Amino acid sequence: MATNDYLPFGTGAGSNVIAQADYVALAARVAGFSAGVAKSNQLNKTWRQSSVIAAMIAQFTSDTLAQDVLDDGDLAALQAKFSAALLSAAPGRLLAIRTFTANGTYTPTAGTKSIIVEVVGGGGAGAGAIATTASTSSGGGSGGSGAYAKARFTSGFSGVAITIGAGGTAAAGAPGGAGGTTSFGALVTCPGGRGGSIGTQISSGSTNISGAGGLNSTAPSGGNILATPGISGQACLISAAGSFIGAGGSNPIGSGGQGYSAPGSATAGTNGGGGSGGLNGVSSAATPGGAGGAGLVVVFEFS
Repeated sequence: MATNDYLPFGTGAGSNVIAQADYVALAARVAGFSAGVAKSNQLNKTWRQSSVIAAMIAQFTSDTLAQDVLDDGDLAALQAKFSAALLSAAPGRLLAIRTFTANGTYTPTAGTKSIIVEVVGGGGAGAGAIATTASTSSGGGSGGSGAYAKARFTSGFSGVAITIGAGGTAAAGAPGGAGGTTSFGALVTCPGGRGGSIGTQISSGSTNISGAGGLNSTAPSGGNILATPGISGQACLISAAGSFIGAGGSNPIGSGGQGYSAPGSATAGTNGGGGSGGLNGVSSAATPGGAGGAGLVVVFEFS
């Protein structure tokens, strides 16, 4: 059994202390004892008031942590133990929010008893637009979002390996690359979104779909709170009135590249969002779409 050196004073049966009402009315309680003879029962009451509280805090700390609390004058150690005891005795307090954007190993913050983890796979890239002639336009479909999962764990999360899925790569005049899989050990796995499809040349005077949007990812695993495969990317529409690239797929914590109508304005996705497709007007060289957003792991730690 852990030892507590801080003991209460004057708590025995029939202790020589004044009554509580007399202590409340005691002038020395406010002004302090003056020079001269002090009555023992008044001093004993004063010492008991402080010692009982000190002993109670020390015993609480010792019992909660199952550690010795020693009267050795080490104030810093006492404070550290008391803080740890409070955290342990009050579960559910948010200790920290940890964000991982690169591969690594998760080591919980001291005192962590449970976690909520958010995981998102890498987003697919938007397809590039191919080279056009004096009478054609082209565009690529936008990339799909990586899968998203949210889960809570009360054990088995210490030393978990984190793998961050890369965002899909974009290249001029080529289909969008798929996003990589993000995982939180074997507990949560979120596949990446798929890249947008490359389109053909479309006559500038016609209305047609130039490139299909990339599909969302396959379903994630381990999301015991929420799990979603994300959103597919949108296609490119070319018409006599103008051309338009749809937005990349999004997820609960990441956005896709923005839709647009001005050639050369493809944008990347963020936090697993899909990149927007490339767009070419007439007589243009091949252009790339936007890259997919890299995956992400966010860990909320609770006492």
